[in-house]
Amino acid sequence: MLAVMLLGLSFVGIRAIMTDQEAAASLGFLRYGLATLILLPLLWRRRIVMPPLKVFTIVALLGVLQFGLFHLFVNTALKDIPASRGAVIFALIPIMTMLIAAMAGRDTLNGIKLFAAVLSIVGVTLAIGEKAFAPNATSSSWTGEILFFLAVSCGATYNAFSGRLMQNRSVLLLTIIGMSAGTMVIFPVAYSEGIGTVIAGYDTQDWLWILYLAGPAAAFSLFIFNWGLKQLTPSQAAIYVPIAPIMAAAFGALILNEHLSNLFLVGLACAVAGPIIVNWRRS
Repeated sequence: MLAVMLLGLSFVGIRAIMTDQEAAASLGFLRYGLATLILLPLLWRRRIVMPPLKVFTIVALLGVLQFGLFHLFVNTALKDIPASRGAVIFALIPIMTMLIAAMAGRDTLNGIKLFAAVLSIVGVTLAIGEKAFAPNATSSSWTGEILFFLAVSCGATYNAFSGRLMQNRSVLLLTIIGMSAGTMVIFPVAYSEGIGTVIAGYDTQDWLWILYLAGPAAAFSLFIFNWGLKQLTPSQAAIYVPIAPIMAAAFGALILNEHLSNLFLVGLACAVAGPIIVNWRRS
């Protein structure tokens, strides 16, 4: 719960920074580069047992998805869409995690789960569908939503496959491996953006958000999120994920003065209801 609350606020921080500096890869590299440096000292005097090469490779590839491509897509998308809208699309992650896990033979589908999946998809459609009725709606206006769906696919894949890898292994070490891989992959894109110039252009408010994104919303939240995946199955953990769009919508309206329409709120309620229904009998 704490992890996804911190993550929800991070959408607001990313959008606030991206309105000043449209350099998605530079922000992602800086965020997770700093987060990795924050976590590294925690390995001091710990007995480090490196995972087998196969596990190391899979963790690195999942890290590329979660800490590289996911945030490259998210950061770019938040140049075009409000944090609250992106967070509603983010609410699809637990449902997509369930579907991917089922296709991989790690979970089973039933009527309730399918109903929850449809309800979440309907909710997201309602929340973003108002664009279709806007007088100036064009095909290019959907770029942000498409990028967010791609990000959701990356995050759902990470959730579906990373939990089992955490069993009987150091969550801290695997988090650092994943973050490092994702950071290195997006560095060439950050370099092409002129990362030095981008960093020099950040003002005090941007740096305060960056420190939040790298510390509480990355190093700390992703460590405890991975620890949670170690304790729970992806479907069991899914009930907590909808807190992220609630936090993002609330803080987006409070901090960025984003408008929340009635249709958006209905869509948000449906999107949040889907994951809750999946886990209702457990609670």
